[in-house]
Amino acid sequence: MIEARRFSPSRPEPAREDNAHLTKRWLWLMGVLPPALPLLAFVLVRATAQPLFWWFGLIFVYGVVAALDLVIGVDRSGCSIASAGAVENDSYYRMLACAVMPIQYASLIWSAWMLVHGGLGLVDSFGLAVTLGISNGIAIANAHELGHKPTFPEIWLAKIVLAPTFFGHFTVEHNGGHHVWAATPEDFSSARMGESFYTFYPRTLFGGVSAAWRLETQRLAQRGRSPWSWRNDTLNAWALSFVLFAGLVAWLGWSALPWLLLQAFIGLTMLEMINYLQHYGLLREKRADGRYQPCEPRHSWNSSHLATNILLYRLPRHSDHHAFPMRRYAALRHCEEAPQLPTGYAGMSLIVLLPWLWRRMVDPALVAFVGGDFSKINVEPSQRENILARWGENASDGRQSL
Repeated sequence: MIEARRFSPSRPEPAREDNAHLTKRWLWLMGVLPPALPLLAFVLVRATAQPLFWWFGLIFVYGVVAALDLVIGVDRSGCSIASAGAVENDSYYRMLACAVMPIQYASLIWSAWMLVHGGLGLVDSFGLAVTLGISNGIAIANAHELGHKPTFPEIWLAKIVLAPTFFGHFTVEHNGGHHVWAATPEDFSSARMGESFYTFYPRTLFGGVSAAWRLETQRLAQRGRSPWSWRNDTLNAWALSFVLFAGLVAWLGWSALPWLLLQAFIGLTMLEMINYLQHYGLLREKRADGRYQPCEPRHSWNSSHLATNILLYRLPRHSDHHAFPMRRYAALRHCEEAPQLPTGYAGMSLIVLLPWLWRRMVDPALVAFVGGDFSKINVEPSQRENILARWGENASDGRQSL
């Protein structure tokens, strides 16, 4: 069972602060591995003559990384308050985040050519397409990091990284929508207790597109401009994807398009699997004025397992990220008081696909974390009565506003 801890209303520093992050400085170079997964798959196939390695993306993420999270475990170290500023301003970490894009595009272009002209069989082609999709799905974590930063190059790099998954609207919806409404019933990207991933997926997918368009329409209307403009950050991000896909199809032919669509679907599915687990069932309470309280570390599930934090730019330290959205990844800290996932994102994202196992592992920890008060849980409305009946005397009579 997941260990549940009660949370105080303040925003605490992690229980352990030191400068051990300096010893991990070079480990951050491992972050360039995911965008190179298709190229690594090719090297392994050639070196071993084993076509199984075309599926290296699955082997790497759900085999190697998931195992490392279990073996290495939780890394609670973080930079001290005194050193946080130096870490934030260290160009080394920024350059590593920016280095992902050229490797990602080299893998994409090479993979597209291989899928059309590489002479691969159908099974091997599917393996390479899945590996490419996983690679671009992980790259969304890099786009997430870049898209939170105010500089012009980083924002556009985020759009370019998102282009292969046709998910460029993510930055608009994530910053202007999710970070405003996270852990509330209004948020498309916050899963509710009793909501399976398969119900959550279409809700967040289509809801995110709708929210991004609405946010940009409102922003441009305030400036007296039409949403049908290159200034629309949703439209210009989608345009990048269209140009990318059109260019690859013009070069390789229409036979490239199904593979490009397949890998895009796999990439965005990986993102939504992670979205599902980040705020599952957690709820920001409403204040007397009817507005939601500010987002605090207790409103996100935290995971400080070392392997996935290195590969995902500390996205799993999601509690500190939502409390301080502009903080750069290397300075994000472990929040001991937040609800903790039992393992890293690699293992947990697989469990997401098995609703019965997810409910068995996570629901008890969620209920324990709020002390059995269901008024503090974001419950799927259609499942509320069933959930309260299932928990019986362990469920309080409090009702959330839906």
